[in-house]
Formats: sequence, C-alpha cells, structure tokens
Amino acid sequence: MLELACFHPRAVERAAEWGVPRVEFCADALAGGTTPDPADVRAVRAGYDGILGAMARPVAGSFAYDRGAWLQLQRDAVAVVEAGADFVVFGALDEVGNWDSVRLRQVVSELPVPSVLHRMFDDCADPLVALEDAIDAGFHRILTGWGARDLEVLKSLRERANGRIELLPGGGIRSANAQRYRAAGFDWIHSAALSSEAYRAAVPLPDEAEVKALML
Repeated sequence: MLELACFHPRAVERAAEWGVPRVEFCADALAGGTTPDPADVRAVRAGYDGILGAMARPVAGSFAYDRGAWLQLQRDAVAVVEAGADFVVFGALDEVGNWDSVRLRQVVSELPVPSVLHRMFDDCADPLVALEDAIDAGFHRILTGWGARDLEVLKSLRERANGRIELLPGGGIRSANAQRYRAAGFDWIHSAALSSEAYRAAVPLPDEAEVKALML
C-alpha cells in the first residue's frame, strides 16, 4: 500500500484520480515538508476520500525548536485537524537537540487523531532508544528512512516494536526499489514519486507512471 507525500493541492487531486489510499499533505517540497495552509487542507479534504494526513512543521531546517516554534507547532497541529486531517505528522527536539519527551507527549495527548513521528526520528543518535521514546510519547506510527541506510536496522526496529507502533519506510523509495521493502514484510511504503525537476517546480506533481507502479 502506498502513502503518497503531496506538496500541492493539485497533487492530492491526482492522488484521488489514481486511487492512492493514503496521502501525507505538506507544503515546501524542497524543505522536506512544512505545515500546509489549513485552507488548502480543507480544500483537498473535500475532494479526497482516502486517508488524509497533514504535516505540522512550522519551520524548515533544524528540528531543534525554541519555545516559539513549539507553540506554533501545537497551533499548526490543531489547525490541520480542524481542517479535516485524519492524522498529523510532526516531531521536534528541544533547543539543544535532545528528545523533548514532555512537549512531544503534550502535543500527542491534545490531538483527537493519530500522531505520526516524521523523519526527525532519523536524526536521533540511537534509533532503538528513539523507538521507545516514540512509543512512550504515544505516537501511532514512525516515518523513517532507516531502510535506505540499513534495511536490517529497520527490520530490527520493527521486531523491537512488536506491534506497539508502526514503522513506515520512506526516503528515496521508488518503484525500482520498493520490492525490497515488500519482501522484508512492510505492507505500507511512503514516497513522493517526484523527479528531481518536480521537486524544484512551482507546482510539484508526482509522476503518474511511478505512482501506479508503486501501488502494484
């Protein structure tokens, strides 16, 4: 099954046309995703019947947030849920780059929909420790690019999780390498299905052939 990262409302429109079962809606493809405009979330919700997630990431760049960025993250998360998101994708570290369990748990606890830890997870020094931290904070799923670095580590994370949290492979997944994740037992994969040129486009749109190949 495919979760498609979409960085423009027109991309979600295409996902709906192609029958993509789950979308992560964001802004700013080159930044790896930031919070989309809640008005755009409402618009795409009206035309997309699949599972719609939205990112809450108020600033691009470092995942180390000061107090102001944390407050904005909380506001963004609430705003995208009110606009119709079925889940929220977020994560942040404290000002010195450490896991901030208190504030992450607070954001998770305040949301009426599942919380997904984004690829901030990949920046944590010890993924096994970060896995337990994510479970303790109440996250439902972790989006991670560890499979691109070491598939055995990703598999060991899933084994350690033992059903307590879902591991969603992402990061450079395309139709050419998707089968290795499926062969490893991952039912869901995450991809933007964008070419390098599309990432830089004013309206970044996924490639239809690539999306359909990823859904096979």
